[in-house]
Amino acid sequence: MENDRQDTLARLMEEHGDRLYRLCLLLLRDPHLAEDAVQDTMLKAWRGLDGFEARASEKTWLTAIAVNVCRDYRRLYWYRKRLDSEELLEQIPAPPDAEPQDDEILRQVLALAPKYREPVLLYYWQELTVPEIAALLHEKENTVSTRLRRARAQLKQTLKGWDDDG
Repeated sequence: MENDRQDTLARLMEEHGDRLYRLCLLLLRDPHLAEDAVQDTMLKAWRGLDGFEARASEKTWLTAIAVNVCRDYRRLYWYRKRLDSEELLEQIPAPPDAEPQDDEILRQVLALAPKYREPVLLYYWQELTVPEIAALLHEKENTVSTRLRRARAQLKQTLKGWDDDG
């Protein structure tokens, strides 16, 4: 029984670890805190394996845990260190299937207020649906949709003229 749980945890880390690290790094802006957050996420997942009823996908379940862990970290007094955006962008590993891209969009997303940044990261970088994001953030679907719309409007304004070549 214990070996099954360890095998499941190892599989979850193998399948979702890199994605969770990128998410935590984007939310926390600190590579060391992101690593700790992923470890705490996996520890909480391991403790909650028996209660996981598969009403959501493993990806959604782990993302919800990671978002809550990151929120807890941000509330703590020692989460005051901020990295320079350039330094942060250099440390974010690219997804395995990612194409080379200009970091200006990500730079502007990271500059959004957290209530806008979280839905954008979950929607575009984690590829979750609005209902999944609403469940993760404990918000109404309309609230998530509104925040995505407002974030897009802010990004459109700040990125105006950024990509004149196409």
